[in-house]
Amino acid sequence: MIINLTNTCLIKPISLEQSKEIKNLYELCSDYHIIYSGRKANEQDIKDIFTYTEDKTSKNSLTLGIYELNELIGLIDIFKNYPKENTWFIGLLLLSPNNRGNKLGSLVHSELVKYALGLDADFFRIGVLEENILAHKFWESLGYQKHKVATIKFENKEHLLDIYELDLTII
Repeated sequence: MIINLTNTCLIKPISLEQSKEIKNLYELCSDYHIIYSGRKANEQDIKDIFTYTEDKTSKNSLTLGIYELNELIGLIDIFKNYPKENTWFIGLLLLSPNNRGNKLGSLVHSELVKYALGLDADFFRIGVLEENILAHKFWESLGYQKHKVATIKFENKEHLLDIYELDLTII
């Protein structure tokens, strides 16, 4: 799967083999990692994206890089058919700071919606940390509605997580 976003940007699968590129992106996006874990990202955080569990399997996971002129500028991690059939959970949509606020996130989302609809997805869900104010504004601007609130713990930090949902069948 390769999605051309613009003449210079595309979305394509990414793997642990690109860990050096992911590490560079994570260093640029340290603001996100500090919010959610209280520290900068480390090698384990990179491995965790490609670690499979009962809920996140190699069959239902879609990990994609967003590239501009062959430079990794973003990362997407999606769980297909989670927590229920035809619902895709966006575990992460991360853009480098220089690529935020310029409509790239909206363009990426629009292309993901098209792709998901082609594979019979009915809903997208995403969890947004309560303190990530800009993320709330972004997802709400795309039409996501707050579905529920959960409490989660990342390492030693406990968070309220707002679960948002978008009904793809009415788009």
